[in-house]
Amino acid sequence: MTDYPTGSHVESTFVTERPSPWSTALGAVALVATFGAAAGPPGVGAGVATLLLWYGFGTPYAIAVGHVLLLALFPGGIDPIAFALVEIGLLTLLVAPVLGTRSPLRTVAGTLLAVAVLGGVSWLAVVSLSLWQAAGVTIGAVALASYGAYRYGLVALGLVDDEPSSTTDE
Repeated sequence: MTDYPTGSHVESTFVTERPSPWSTALGAVALVATFGAAAGPPGVGAGVATLLLWYGFGTPYAIAVGHVLLLALFPGGIDPIAFALVEIGLLTLLVAPVLGTRSPLRTVAGTLLAVAVLGGVSWLAVVSLSLWQAAGVTIGAVALASYGAYRYGLVALGLVDDEPSSTTDE
């Protein structure tokens, strides 16, 4: 990690506190409880496995493996209510770490908005297109959102100029 001078724009914008222990514990309990409520004792085991991946490898891996475990728990298909319950538990993996930061409401709102928009795009694609086309639309939407977040980070850190440059010679 790069050390920035104290009081710099970069430090004041992006250096946040570590997540509080209570918010991490809240996310862990919610994750295991939702998996357990959806699938019983095997769900608790899947929730604990997902939790360990979250702790060891980070949120993206935990969410991916949580969905794979969800497929293993319900190989014949899943009830929409059980699916929504597990998705709420997985959503806590995104939200719980920011609860102890300086601006948790803005960060949580942005996270929920991004999940809702990408979920809505995926849902609309699935109900109106073939499966392969829906997968392509979903992958494209996630790629576009990821690049937007990456680009925003570059501009916010001052690594690129956000002002248009003049390319004409005078």
